[in-house]
Amino acid sequence: MEFLLIFILTFFVWMVFTWNLEFLNILVGIFICIFVAFIFRKEFKVNKKIFQIRRYIYFIEYLFVFVYYMIKANILMAYRVLSPRLPIKPGIVKIPIELKSSLARTILANSITLTPGTFTVKITDRYLYIHWIYIYTYEKEKQKEIIIGLMEKILKRVFE
Repeated sequence: MEFLLIFILTFFVWMVFTWNLEFLNILVGIFICIFVAFIFRKEFKVNKKIFQIRRYIYFIEYLFVFVYYMIKANILMAYRVLSPRLPIKPGIVKIPIELKSSLARTILANSITLTPGTFTVKITDRYLYIHWIYIYTYEKEKQKEIIIGLMEKILKRVFE
């Protein structure tokens, strides 16, 4: 089951990225995807959660929220870069997280790192250590609300 699912997913990605329906491209894609599926079949465990459509809908919602935070952070960083006073107050903050899945924690940490002005330094089971270019507040709940916002709540619905 794992082998077939990995093969189908990787072949779909291959076809989308190559966007080529020539016979040779399809044949090469099939061989590469069989090879990838064979290598990763033991690492990819299928459970019943993968077939729940609502999780995909929540993930699409997550993408929209992430894009919103990305645009907002880009505007703030443009202001900081273009301002003659260079308004920065950097520091590392410790943000508590409630995500149990390591994949969910990794996605959250990477999303924070991709957002300009923040960089995830360390991930633990209960905390993210984030370098923040401008520390607005020293209250833990406010920090979590500003940096993570809705992303953790949505990822919780996707992965748990």
